[in-house]
Amino acid sequence: MVNLGWQKLSFGADLFGMTAFLLTLVGSMRCDFLKFTSVDGTFADHFGVWRYGQWAVLSTGQEAWIYEGCFPYSDSVVMDSKWKAARAFSALVLIGGVLFSMYSVCIGYNQKAARPNAIVGVCYLLLSLFSGLTLLILDSNLCKNNVILGELLKQFLFNDQCELSTGANCFISATVFWFAAALCSLSATRSKSEDDDEMGEGLDEPLIHGPEML
Repeated sequence: MVNLGWQKLSFGADLFGMTAFLLTLVGSMRCDFLKFTSVDGTFADHFGVWRYGQWAVLSTGQEAWIYEGCFPYSDSVVMDSKWKAARAFSALVLIGGVLFSMYSVCIGYNQKAARPNAIVGVCYLLLSLFSGLTLLILDSNLCKNNVILGELLKQFLFNDQCELSTGANCFISATVFWFAAALCSLSATRSKSEDDDEMGEGLDEPLIHGPEML
């Protein structure tokens, strides 16, 4: 009897991989990967890997701050090596996530599909690593020496230390899901290999036994 456990594991890898990809997409597109909170705790400004949040002051008798949306960083912003590396890893995770999620879905849990490929599991592990390395941005000048913050909001006094925000939490969750997808994919490959070995042993047994000698 054929054990279909590898199909369930392969489906789990697909599910975890797609969840990780969506979290990566959200974390990359948002402009709130990290944040700076004002000293009095009344205001927070956000910065993403690729874009930052823009605020504008509206004076109508009383001063009010209006959020204008996410805008890309200008060419005048100096990015250090860790910031550039974080952007590169973020792009690699997005591109790799699309390719390997599609591949895994195509060959995943169809009984007639080819044997699950261990390369997919290894690629999921790499995506988990790249996703985690995106957090290098927390050690970059965007977090430790943010000159944009002082230029945009001179009216506020901010803490020197940045904090994790929604985008970073998405990447942390994606890292866990990529790793879970890798474990499921590698386990599916091993389970399918064991099933094939059992089927091979069954085919080696003779179907018709000769007459017993008296």
